[in-house]
Amino acid sequence: MTEAVDALVVGGGPTGLTMAGELARRGLTVRIVDKALEPPPDHSRALVVQTRTMEIFTSMGIADAALAHATRVGGLNVLLSNGQRARLPIFDFPELSTPVPGIFVIQQFDTERVLGSRLSELGVTVERGVELASYTQDSAGVTCTLRRVGGNTEVVRAKWLLGCDGARSAVRQGADIAFEGDTYDDHCMLGDLVIDWPLPDGDIYISPSRWGLAAAFPVPGSHRFRIVLILPEASPARGASLSLEEFEGVMRSMIPTPFEIQKAIVLSRYRLHHRVATRLRKGRVFLAGDAAHIHSPAGGQGMNTGIQDAYNLAWKLAAVEQGKMPAWLLDTYEMERLPVARRLIDFTDRLFGLMAGHGPMGRALRLVAPRLMTRAIGVAAVQRRILGFVSQLKIRYRKSPLSIQIGHRPERGPRAGYRAPDASLRSAAGQQVHLFELMRGVESTLLLFAGPPQGSANTEAHGHVRRLAAELSRPGLKVLVIGAPEAGGYADPDGRAHAAYGAEAAAAVLVRPDGYVGVRCDPLDERELRQALDRLFTRKAEAA
Repeated sequence: MTEAVDALVVGGGPTGLTMAGELARRGLTVRIVDKALEPPPDHSRALVVQTRTMEIFTSMGIADAALAHATRVGGLNVLLSNGQRARLPIFDFPELSTPVPGIFVIQQFDTERVLGSRLSELGVTVERGVELASYTQDSAGVTCTLRRVGGNTEVVRAKWLLGCDGARSAVRQGADIAFEGDTYDDHCMLGDLVIDWPLPDGDIYISPSRWGLAAAFPVPGSHRFRIVLILPEASPARGASLSLEEFEGVMRSMIPTPFEIQKAIVLSRYRLHHRVATRLRKGRVFLAGDAAHIHSPAGGQGMNTGIQDAYNLAWKLAAVEQGKMPAWLLDTYEMERLPVARRLIDFTDRLFGLMAGHGPMGRALRLVAPRLMTRAIGVAAVQRRILGFVSQLKIRYRKSPLSIQIGHRPERGPRAGYRAPDASLRSAAGQQVHLFELMRGVESTLLLFAGPPQGSANTEAHGHVRRLAAELSRPGLKVLVIGAPEAGGYADPDGRAHAAYGAEAAAAVLVRPDGYVGVRCDPLDERELRQALDRLFTRKAEAA
């Protein structure tokens, strides 16, 4: 038996790479294995990186490397039968409060390469050609048998086993966790094409028609698009070949825009599935990404959801393993992420059923859908709702035990369980700095708001908040004073940071390492705040 590790991650895709990297960044010993000798072909894999994922990449320090491979999507378009189109601009909404607005097209091969390079810098390498053959767990850890391509086996003892190994997850099967759902009864085709048409590069195009649904996603490169065609009819026999003539014929029936295919890089048929695990944890075994949920690609949510699964779990696992936070923290992973997966599958099911439904009703809906969609996306409130969902910036954990609301709920700004927004501040030296930059790292951050600028009358309050900051500081917690630049605090001269967080007076907001508000204490109540922090950062909860 080899030396024990803190965590064994099974699966070397984006979810597994994120999981292993975040655990290693926090000081845990990690191994990551993948049964494939090399990553699978890129043409059928994830293409879209959403805003929330790019925020995570920024926190991880790899956003610039990812953006070097990215095409920023300019807009979402609905194609009308008369050749016209309605367009929704993607990154024209500053109220989303993010330094990296937009949808980004990055081929999964490049996403994995960026994540893998970061992992290597942390001293961890993906062990390819290694599969999980079997495992057993007890109260102290998991004993795993690994099998290499040549047949050699190895026994590894890990404190935690993380299943990031896709829809056919060996980890999920070994835990006997059901994977409920079904396969869509539709015929799906995909083409990676270089195409000459009047539609500008860099946008996404959706074309509902009586024959089915077509979508075009920009791929880095001139006039290159990934075309997805969904026909509400039974698929041909498994493995049936797909010719360029067949693909082009179906594409012309669905897309009301003249085009010429200059080159077909890849053509394929595939099936779409919608399934979700009944649970995400069994003892010391956890599931994330496609091992936990698979669904229609509508909205480009799949890979992004898996990365956020990993980002949610890794900090909790490290905090518990290092004794900084109580063990019940790990229960919140399933409480928070399983509802997200279920809501996503429910949404994509309804959207898929609407846009690719069978029978006369389905055809009728697709005929009227373009006109309805063009009217809807012209309404600002609808635009914000669409972008909030697609960007994944509106995911919330309001019912989580980690979401503690003390005092009144703010009329503006994030409640407990909401994503924490960015804001611009000034250091004591007068330099502009973003709150996201200050919160970057592996710790939780306690924001102590001194109150909006009120001149010299606020001096006493500022002094009180600074003293409180010193008293509340503890391992695993970074404390920032907002609105009192003296003695290391940060100025909020125009009150925008206070406004972004809805802090009308002195208040406290605890931001978790994954960027969500854990505790909100407004107005500031020292006793309640201390009790909440004691519950989160000590083992008093377990003793009780």
